[in-house]
Amino acid sequence: MIGGGATGAGVARDLALRGIEVLMLERGDFCAGASGGNHGMLHSGARYAVTDPVSARECAEEGRALRRLASFCIEDCGGMFVSLPQDDPGHTARFEKACRAAGVACQPLTVQEARAKEPGLAGDVVNAFAVEDASVDPFSLVMGNVESAREAGAKVLNYKVVQSFRVWRHRVEEVMFMDAITGEAERVKPEVVVNASGAWAGEVASLAGLRIAMSVDKGSMVVLDGRICNGLVNRLRPPSDGDIVVPNHSASILGTTSSPMARPGPVCTTREEVQSLVREASFVLPRASQARGVRAYSGIRPLLASTGRKASRGFQIIEHSSHGVENMISVIGGKLTTYRLMAERAGDAVCKVLGSSASCRTRSEPIVSDGHEDHLEGVLQIHRRRMLSKYGPTRAKVAEACARRPRGTELACSCEQVLQGELDHFASHPDVRALGDLTRRTRAGMGYCQGGLCALSLLSSLAQRTDQDPQRLLEDYLSERWKGLWPVLEGEQLRQEVMKRYLLTGTYHLRIREGAP
Repeated sequence: MIGGGATGAGVARDLALRGIEVLMLERGDFCAGASGGNHGMLHSGARYAVTDPVSARECAEEGRALRRLASFCIEDCGGMFVSLPQDDPGHTARFEKACRAAGVACQPLTVQEARAKEPGLAGDVVNAFAVEDASVDPFSLVMGNVESAREAGAKVLNYKVVQSFRVWRHRVEEVMFMDAITGEAERVKPEVVVNASGAWAGEVASLAGLRIAMSVDKGSMVVLDGRICNGLVNRLRPPSDGDIVVPNHSASILGTTSSPMARPGPVCTTREEVQSLVREASFVLPRASQARGVRAYSGIRPLLASTGRKASRGFQIIEHSSHGVENMISVIGGKLTTYRLMAERAGDAVCKVLGSSASCRTRSEPIVSDGHEDHLEGVLQIHRRRMLSKYGPTRAKVAEACARRPRGTELACSCEQVLQGELDHFASHPDVRALGDLTRRTRAGMGYCQGGLCALSLLSSLAQRTDQDPQRLLEDYLSERWKGLWPVLEGEQLRQEVMKRYLLTGTYHLRIREGAP
């Protein structure tokens, strides 16, 4: 298994629950790619009902399933689609009909009913429909799948870079890989190779002499401080830039842009993209133009064949036996909402190659079997609830670590209410090799100060447990945070952040790399 995003972690869990021996390799940290670079929307399917009905039906069915299977990291806040006077009225008529045809729940609302649900809506809203959208924490979802896969017997490793394959007699006989931190080389002899590397699927396939017809697309998002809506708000028009607002934890996420790329690589959000997203969102929710920008970020979508908005958001399972490699399977396309279905289909394909009759269990077995946090002793109730939503299968271990450590219940990150014991618990895990890994697991540093007040707390937890240079760890982390900050800075906020940056670089002599591309 190559790739540690939602799809890769989902496949690892699916196969492990079937009783199949699994080794998963991720070149960076889990959920550090497209799975963590999205807007956290659990799709009802309504967005694609008119333009991509197959994807719409898949999203509708899987969204309902995930509410049952991964409820710990889903906020079932609902959503709505609204149109403005300048939007095509013909699309509104097609929308309702297409939703019914695709099995997408869609309830017409009067403007008064819509405004009762969302008081912040613009005054010129014309039409509104309630849909079953929800907000999901992708980091918690992926880490939950990783831990569930491990509990079922899978070996799951991050920071393992696949370098080459040895192909012999139409089979991948060996996979050579390297530890990204130590440089140590390793190899494994697989029975089946599953390529779930997202936007990099084509590059991984090329190691076996294969070619995959796919394209990649950059999507940028903006995080605003505070929740400017109660549920998800979508613009009722064909999918385009800036037509989604997602309430997520204590923030609002505006998305998304679409920019075709020649090949996958580093991406950075531009000021122009931020301004466009805020402007478009403010047409529907005027508060978007007054809210404080927290961060901008981008992800890379792996798309089937065509590019941009016209590309299907569906997925494809490719069995490469017809291409000359009998034991390799690639998973491309799809969305976070459909990751479990993609994993099930990939698992079926693996079992076909292995000659196994083991059936999928992820359709019926939740990632977290016990949805209650009452047994988390030693921490306050507010932290118990947050630990359940963040840590799922491992929340009891985290709570125990906080309770037993001398300073475990002290607050380390006030923005996200993260305790010192949470940082210490994950810093001692071999998966965690950088400060950003702590952020992805605990949310420390994701709040409005973007690590400015808690970066040293993260460093103090990790520095004593690693041989890496502490200053380099801190500089890398602050540089990554600055990359997301600089595109949103304006006026007084810009002056504040310049002052903070001066303190870090001038007083502490830290080298923070520029964020602009």
